[in-house]
Amino acid sequence: MEKTMSISYLDIDRKNKLNEIKLIKESMKGNKESFGILIKNNKEYLYKMAFLYVKDEQDALEVIHETVYRAFLNIEKLKKAKFFNTWITRILINVSIDFLKKKGKNEMLDESTPIRKEKCEISTEEKLDLYNAIDLLNDNYKTVIIMMYFNDMKIKDISKVMEIPENTVKTYLRRAKQALGEILKEGYLDE
Repeated sequence: MEKTMSISYLDIDRKNKLNEIKLIKESMKGNKESFGILIKNNKEYLYKMAFLYVKDEQDALEVIHETVYRAFLNIEKLKKAKFFNTWITRILINVSIDFLKKKGKNEMLDESTPIRKEKCEISTEEKLDLYNAIDLLNDNYKTVIIMMYFNDMKIKDISKVMEIPENTVKTYLRRAKQALGEILKEGYLDE
């Protein structure tokens, strides 16, 4: 009976992936309804990524709106359906970075910012310090940290999204961790 259950879950996952590929291909041909369903299916992921960048609900929604708009205008340029998630993530990152530059918004988090529940016990103050330290990183370092530790993406996938070699992703991760360590160790955030 266990085998039947696991096969059922595999079948469901396979059907979902095939359905998503079908929606992407239809969207690439100009089907607006398929594109809408595709975006609806990915809305939580898009919101999470946008919020991690802009740290504000309304700003995140604005970033998502612009991301969806750009994706809709350029969906026919997507070469292969299997790269849709990588492609739209890249658009969202670019829109987020542009938005932050435009708004001049490199603000620190405030007390009302929701904190992700961690498995290990660390204080709210330590979490805020970590989030604030991440905000101080350059865009490339911030992006790899968010993708790796907040979205549980693999180095290979981060490489595709950022359009850089895997070794560069590893270098960015190492340097980002070092920079975070220095920021937190030196207490830059207490000033």
